[in-house]
Amino acid sequence: MANTEHNMQTGYALENLPAPAEVSGVTAANFAEKVTDHYRPVVLRGFATQWPLVQTARHSLTAAAAYLKARSNNQSQKLVSLAPETDGRLFYNHDISGMNFSASQQPLNAAIDTMLANNSEQSNRYCVQCVPVADNFSSLLTELSNPLLTPSPKPFIWLGTRVTVPAHFDEASNIAVVAAGKRRFTLFPPEQVANLYVGPLDLTPAGQPISMVNLQQPDLQAHPLYANAYQAGLSVELDAGDAIYIPSPWWHSVTSLSDFNVLVNYWWSNAYVASALPLPMLLHAIQAFNHMSSGERQAWQHMLQHYLFKPEHPLAHIPENARGVQGNLTPQLAQGLHQWLAAQLNR
Repeated sequence: MANTEHNMQTGYALENLPAPAEVSGVTAANFAEKVTDHYRPVVLRGFATQWPLVQTARHSLTAAAAYLKARSNNQSQKLVSLAPETDGRLFYNHDISGMNFSASQQPLNAAIDTMLANNSEQSNRYCVQCVPVADNFSSLLTELSNPLLTPSPKPFIWLGTRVTVPAHFDEASNIAVVAAGKRRFTLFPPEQVANLYVGPLDLTPAGQPISMVNLQQPDLQAHPLYANAYQAGLSVELDAGDAIYIPSPWWHSVTSLSDFNVLVNYWWSNAYVASALPLPMLLHAIQAFNHMSSGERQAWQHMLQHYLFKPEHPLAHIPENARGVQGNLTPQLAQGLHQWLAAQLNR
């Protein structure tokens, strides 16, 4: 049995998956043509080699940590702690009633010191996630340049030891830059959702639904359809200075492979307002449709198919200036729609 399990895990090794395409010569002018129009993950090697943080990290991880501490505003942050038996995988507890990690508030520099002091296999694993650079490393903003995007998307920074974030999706497009250490990104296209055994939508480790499959040691008895997802998967290891573009809502898992790791990412969306993000709408749709009769649900399925997923415009018979929310959705119209939806939900 032990040999069978070993062979099964080896057969699903992430390093055996094909890597996303690597594209060079990407500029703001050709970003859509070379990258985003293809709706596939793309690796951008050497994207941030000019960042002083990256150059420092390539010298040593301890130096990178010192570089960050010297530029930190040292605000209190949530330090996540994972016991050794979790193997650093952010996940649920045994009965999926909570999480397998604990958290405490620490000044950011103290959190970094905790990470540096605990880097053996017998130590707890630690991370501080999704820290706005503008609030916590304001002096770094000018250094973390992203020539592909407008200044509007503000960067976030992620710090930690050897931690794995399970496969999840973002509601916005993402450029993730490895600034220190190494990270492995494993990705699955959105149509693999049924093969990834997604956990509860309203109880999640960090806000987004996650796959219940342990990608490092998949259990095909519990998750047999993962074999299909694996066949469609991509995986790549990135070094400091490398970046990856991840379109929404591609599923992706991120594993930090060094004793101290730093990631900087940029999210952006074409939606006018944050209220247009789709996950809250999905949760509301579940609440609205799940208790309908089968006839009603089928009727609404036709309605959604007509208004959202037809190849032709559902209001092509109406002049464009009279199509309301399905026409030219200006910021003013989007804000009015947001206010109307809020009023409906609060009745």
